Amino acid sequence: MGRKSIPKNRKAKTKKVEKWTQAILPKLKQTDLGDLTMDDLALLMDKSKSTIYQYFTTKEEIFEYITQVRISNVNTYKSEITEEIIKLDYHYETLARILTEGAKDISAFYLKQLQKHYPNAWKIIEDFLFGLLEDLKQFYLYGIESGLFKPISVELLTKLDEFFILRLITDDKFFNQSKETLESTIKDYMFLKFEGLMA
Repeated sequence: MGRKSIPKNRKAKTKKVEKWTQAILPKLKQTDLGDLTMDDLALLMDKSKSTIYQYFTTKEEIFEYITQVRISNVNTYKSEITEEIIKLDYHYETLARILTEGAKDISAFYLKQLQKHYPNAWKIIEDFLFGLLEDLKQFYLYGIESGLFKPISVELLTKLDEFFILRLITDDKFFNQSKETLESTIKDYMFLKFEGLMA
């Protein structure tokens, strides 16, 4: 009878780990994530497989970590935007800058692959997006009530956001045909939405 493997305690993730895991994102823009092995990921991160195993057990765990780090960074939008709204000095560039930073080095193809092969990592993004949709809805209501925005249907604005946020960001065919990047599309969308809303 063979020995049972004893689960190893993984090292705590540091800023260095965050840096070298985030650094692989530009290399994965057109990669089928389902084909990647731990050897491939080690090569992409320029680390030995034994180094990676000191911090991660599986590929799933790596992608969950990469996603969580990026989403945690993007979550700064809440405090920055709330502060601007309270002062009635809202600039759409703030939200556009934060969201484009979140989309930096990420393609629609990558997001679609993440959705297909790593559902737990995708769930982190999905939860963030649903939270963002709810925040935007409240933001429109506040903006209209305070006279910052034109009195436009909040339901329509929310539906447009829902389509853009939940459908377009994983539509790699659109991005292949238009040659736009996820970053530039988010920036353009925010410009069209908020410049048109300003009273």
